[in-house]
Amino acid sequence: MKLGKVIGNVVSTNKVENINALKLYVVEYLDENLEETNKSSVCADTVNSGAGDIVLLCSSSSARITSTTKDACVDNSIVAIVDAISSGRKVIYKKRNSMSDF
Repeated sequence: MKLGKVIGNVVSTNKVENINALKLYVVEYLDENLEETNKSSVCADTVNSGAGDIVLLCSSSSARITSTTKDACVDNSIVAIVDAISSGRKVIYKKRNSMSDF
């Protein structure tokens, strides 16, 4: 699994049938400090993520194990939206809660 940040979307009107219902996003891979790596991939979204979300990715055959991507021709899937990341007692990332930001 890898960490990434949703940075864009892919619009395609003509797709093979088994990915017709999937949203496709451009995700930039992040390192262990959540720094950008300048590497990205197109990922099938299985969890309703959106722009700016930090996400957990599966690739290769693991990308096709979700109920949404079963038998789909995908190599990368977004399988979780990250709420927080910590290392020991240090919080590396915490998702902003839109309700508490007002």
